[in-house]
Amino acid sequence: AVGVQKFLREEAIMLMDVVSEAGSTDTSKLDGNEEVEATPTSDVPPPPTPLATTPRGSSIESTALSASSELAHKSISELLRLRKDSHSLITFDEMKLLWDTSLAFTLQLEKYSGRKAYNLRGTLLAQAKAFVERKHEANMASLVAALDGERWTQCDVTAERQAALTRLCSGRAVLSTNKITNRRGNSTGNDPTNITTTTSTSSKKNKMSDAEVEGKRYKVVWSCLLLVEMVMSNVACAAHFQTLATNVVGKVVELLRLFNSRSTHLVLMAGAIHSAARLKSINAKHLALVTQCLGLVIGTLPHVRAALMAQLPSKQHTLLVDLDRVKKEYADHNEKVLSKFVSIIGGIVEHALAPRIGKTDFDARAKKSAAAADGSIVTAANVVCCPFLEGISSNTKKMHQVLSVLLPEEHLQDVFSRIFAYVDSKVPSLFITASAASASEGSGGAGGNNSFSLPQTDDGKRRMVLEVEAMSNALNRLSGVQPWDFSAMKVLEKKLDINLDTEGKEEQPDDPAKEAFGNKEDAKAEDSLMNGEDGVKENNGDKTHERYEGDGSDGDAETKESLTENVNDVDNTNADNTVSSSAAVEITNNNGLSSEGEQNVCNGEKDSSTATEQAGLSEDRSEPCVREEEDET
Repeated sequence: AVGVQKFLREEAIMLMDVVSEAGSTDTSKLDGNEEVEATPTSDVPPPPTPLATTPRGSSIESTALSASSELAHKSISELLRLRKDSHSLITFDEMKLLWDTSLAFTLQLEKYSGRKAYNLRGTLLAQAKAFVERKHEANMASLVAALDGERWTQCDVTAERQAALTRLCSGRAVLSTNKITNRRGNSTGNDPTNITTTTSTSSKKNKMSDAEVEGKRYKVVWSCLLLVEMVMSNVACAAHFQTLATNVVGKVVELLRLFNSRSTHLVLMAGAIHSAARLKSINAKHLALVTQCLGLVIGTLPHVRAALMAQLPSKQHTLLVDLDRVKKEYADHNEKVLSKFVSIIGGIVEHALAPRIGKTDFDARAKKSAAAADGSIVTAANVVCCPFLEGISSNTKKMHQVLSVLLPEEHLQDVFSRIFAYVDSKVPSLFITASAASASEGSGGAGGNNSFSLPQTDDGKRRMVLEVEAMSNALNRLSGVQPWDFSAMKVLEKKLDINLDTEGKEEQPDDPAKEAFGNKEDAKAEDSLMNGEDGVKENNGDKTHERYEGDGSDGDAETKESLTENVNDVDNTNADNTVSSSAAVEITNNNGLSSEGEQNVCNGEKDSSTATEQAGLSEDRSEPCVREEEDET
């Protein structure tokens, strides 16, 4: 402005905002003693009379206005050019203030001169572009430094960062920058939006442990929060410098790809062991935090894409395809991290636990457990697993303790479904492979103490399958996991040529009383038949059959009639009421259960015929079976 004023004085030109009144007759003559409004300096002569009324004066005035506008364009452009480096180092808010002020001045000059100020616009755009480039370089360097020093531990999320994430997800990503600018310009006033934000911020001074996006909570590290902040800053740049929106899309893609590639190198490839963080090892906790950070970025990418699309012309929307590719890259990275959990369990199983198979002898374990069981039945609920299977179960439980705290439920189910699938297929194959390797070494004469062979006895085979089933039951009992239908038992049964289901059905009778007494049942039944105390009642509809044993005769007619008359009364008595009798015959229910649970009772025609054959009776008798009393007889 000073330069324009000096130029006007040197050229003896005075600009008039208001034309003199119509009553003045000679505007071209002024008294020499009058002072002009321009208040000239001592070394500059006073300007002549302004030319405002004559056509020639109007032409001179428009020429002077155009010349002054051009001078202003050149002066401001040169000033911005000289301060290019300094302007690239200012903050975003300061750059936005410079942009808004310079653009408003440019529009006013274009209005006065009637021509576009291309020179000034180009210089201003170059200033903003240099600012974006310098800011992007600083962001890339800061992100690399943060990732190299990252120890991959969870950090807290402040209320301001969470509020920024919420604004981004609700489509108001640039509101925070507007508020900061207004605060700097002291033009906030009684802005209700600013008051609400200040109140909500002051009421949420406590830090949050998790970041929340669309109702999902993520446990993140510091470098991930820094990446999100940089992306949101670039979105704000695209909103305020819309002519640079195409450049900003490329910057956002570069930042996202840098974080993805660098985190892959540091965690999946164990680069953090040799980085500035100097981690001793990469464990499941580090992997869990990585997948949480990837989930946060994947959750915010659709909102970033929508915010950038609003600033781009429709013809340039194809640039957003790069963001879609980045999202796919993040999903692939997340898939590799989830598979890494399976690799950790796989490494433990194949390298640390598999050598224990050679020291396992299921035949010997079956004999030892049978000797210590004292007649109790060994099942999958009380069986003790071998060191190999116990190691798989304990290591999987330890991983579950770590991941259940860090991963959400859907990710936890996904991870352990993969682990269960691996264990289900790997355990039988390791047993079979170890047996085959021992057999080949034995045939070559190189057998050792650690040679393993599949069990040969039925008890050993049963023991092996029961231990695998116990391991699978223990894994399915973990909280928050999806139960897995393990098929390892069926594979081993097929390999060992044994079927526990069929054997269980053959060994377990239909009558629970028989299960209680086990193998001693037949002896008791034989003793009761010898003493004449065994009776079987078979109820098929309304037809009842009576079989009892005395001295081999059928009994007299009176006894039969007496028994037939009392059968209804006896059937309705309580099962707990017992009647003393020297030749007692038990009354059974339709399920074949004894009222006192002391005798084996047939259930169906097969067991009835068996009891009849043992008692030496014919199959033709068809009378009710009752408990015979001595006084009635």
